[in-house]
Amino acid sequence: MPPSVDEIRERCPEVPAGFLRAHLEALEEAYFQRFDADAIGAQMRALHGLTASEPAEVLTRRWGRRGARVTVLAFDRAFAFSLIAGVLAGLGFRVRSGDVFTVRAQEDGRSVGRIIDHFEGEIEDDEPFEPFAERLAARIKEVLALNARDDEGAREEAKNRVNEQVTARLAETPAPARRALYPVQIETEQLERRTRLRITAEDTPAFLYGLSTALALHGLSIERLRIGGAAGTVEDEIDVVDERGEPVTDPSALERIKLSVGLTKQFTLFLPRAPDPTAALQRFAQLVERAQDLPEESRFGDPRAMSDLARLLGASDFLWEDFIRSQYELLTPVLGEDAGPFAHPVETLGERMDKALEGAVGLAEQRDRLNTFKNEEIFRIELDHILTPGSDFGEMSERLTALAEHLVARAARLIHADLEHSYGKPPRGAAYAVFGLGKLGGVALGYASDIELMVVYQGEGETPGNRRAGITVREFYTELVRDLRHFIKTKREGIFAVDLRLRPYGADGPLAVSRDLFERYYGPGGKAHVFERLALVRLRAIGGNRTLGETIEHLRDRDVYEGEEPDLDALWDVWEQQHRQKVRPGERNAKYSPGALVDLETTVVLLQVLHGGQRTALRTPRVREALSALRDARVIRIDEGDELIAAYRFLRRLINGLRMLRGTAEDLRLPEDDAEELLHLARRLGYEQRRALPAPGARVVADFESYTGGVRAFIERRFGRPCPGTGSQAAAKR
Repeated sequence: MPPSVDEIRERCPEVPAGFLRAHLEALEEAYFQRFDADAIGAQMRALHGLTASEPAEVLTRRWGRRGARVTVLAFDRAFAFSLIAGVLAGLGFRVRSGDVFTVRAQEDGRSVGRIIDHFEGEIEDDEPFEPFAERLAARIKEVLALNARDDEGAREEAKNRVNEQVTARLAETPAPARRALYPVQIETEQLERRTRLRITAEDTPAFLYGLSTALALHGLSIERLRIGGAAGTVEDEIDVVDERGEPVTDPSALERIKLSVGLTKQFTLFLPRAPDPTAALQRFAQLVERAQDLPEESRFGDPRAMSDLARLLGASDFLWEDFIRSQYELLTPVLGEDAGPFAHPVETLGERMDKALEGAVGLAEQRDRLNTFKNEEIFRIELDHILTPGSDFGEMSERLTALAEHLVARAARLIHADLEHSYGKPPRGAAYAVFGLGKLGGVALGYASDIELMVVYQGEGETPGNRRAGITVREFYTELVRDLRHFIKTKREGIFAVDLRLRPYGADGPLAVSRDLFERYYGPGGKAHVFERLALVRLRAIGGNRTLGETIEHLRDRDVYEGEEPDLDALWDVWEQQHRQKVRPGERNAKYSPGALVDLETTVVLLQVLHGGQRTALRTPRVREALSALRDARVIRIDEGDELIAAYRFLRRLINGLRMLRGTAEDLRLPEDDAEELLHLARRLGYEQRRALPAPGARVVADFESYTGGVRAFIERRFGRPCPGTGSQAAAKR
């Protein structure tokens, strides 16, 4: 028999009668059948004690040998139940049964909602009850306090913390076997003021968290929840209302909710595969909206599809904003059992580019077609890299470099033809060649890499004119470079953006470089700094006139490999200055810290120049080939070569991960040791959470210190002087 009001008042005399009466009258009969007078009295005291600064209270009791009864009292806010369910899952509390009640009462002329969430289950870890209860209460209060603040950043922080806790717990759980995922059966019933969902499904880790998160992402509030089921299954009844407090009656909206709940519950199991689990979960909810239009068999039907999506959706803001969200149909192959590589063969690039340009009229349409082609190709290359476990960064670089070469060469030809149409053909003997430098020349392009170019021309005189009056050869090729710089459109800073700063005199020099200027600037007695001459090692012809391209490469070989040896004092001075300008004291920078990528690449180039005069095998612009050639030619010891190759691979992967993390090519600082961003970076790099090993982020930092330390030691050993930047770094630490 349910307790009377008088029995309850005896248990909580300090609670004002008006408050007690309003809340007891608002609760349904099932509440009084569920709890006795002692429990209700304790809950009413807790509800009355809630404040803006203390918006939650947690009551716990031991239940059997390993079980516990947990009751959470809190203000009713969006995502509150999802956060509570997430904390329970993150701490390894397996819910077996429970009830959730929402009570609304009038206070000071406004309706205030409070929740009574009761759970019964087992503690999975071998942990005494008291410490578990303390940790549980502290975590729930912490995240609900954040969620209660009138601050979107605080609310997102609450979600992030819980999501990370759930992800860490799921990472210790064996992944689902490779089979069709157990379906989630959902029936709906319309009540007077609510919509009831009856859910039957396989009992999986974090089930309630995935379920409640899906409902919250749809803007639904849980008014009543009954948790039950037999061994291995769950049978839950959930009464929900929409953001207006009304039942959901639109049939199409109900279908979307049913699909979202089913898929999100399954997707939650794969959050450990996502570099950023919170972003992945939120984006998945948006993708599910689009899944309505997919065939039934394409709706993420197997564990591999879910695992792939987790990797993709949590990988990169850029991929999400510019590709996945707007081009969801490109992901359809991921959903199949036999999905193969996304990227098309490099050998067919030219043919496919021709097809993309078919029928395009005028330079503007050709530019749009080529950029669309480029964007889809980059997306496919990124998909393969992210979804292929243990994929080699070098293969991704080769594909991106081939795409950039074809794109630049084709764009230059189209622009040249358009200029001829306007000004007429340049006189006989005039020609141009396009060169890649830096990462493009070195076949080392990665995520968010720019493309460094130099255009060299030869010839004199004027064009004959056509639709417009003739211009000089110099003006013609200056126009070509100016148009080329703006032809390739970028969606984010640094991603295939054209960079011309490595030309003679940098930003102050002419856009198009005459052959004569090239010879004078880089030749004996020329004004090129030692760093600029070293940069020519990566110069490689990628478009335009082949004969001119080969001629310039021969001039480069003569001036760089066969000329005077580099001035190491001048080189070290600029190298030191670069470190002071690019790296703040105490900062870890994957590109500019002492021993990081710039130091490694500069060292490789320097060794190529010092020994390439006699060993022509070292005269390669390709970074990876150069590293192997130095080792094979015994310029460096085999063990040193292996260490430098390993350091190069790590640093390139690290930079790629940082660019994916932040969506920019510029910010290559490693996150702080205690930053959540460091964990996301580690996941992008493939570091997994394992109990027997240090945290993934700590392993990234340890590897960074180890590899950069090895590069610094090699430089000092090889050149007899400290690695640039080490002096200023040591002074900063002191």
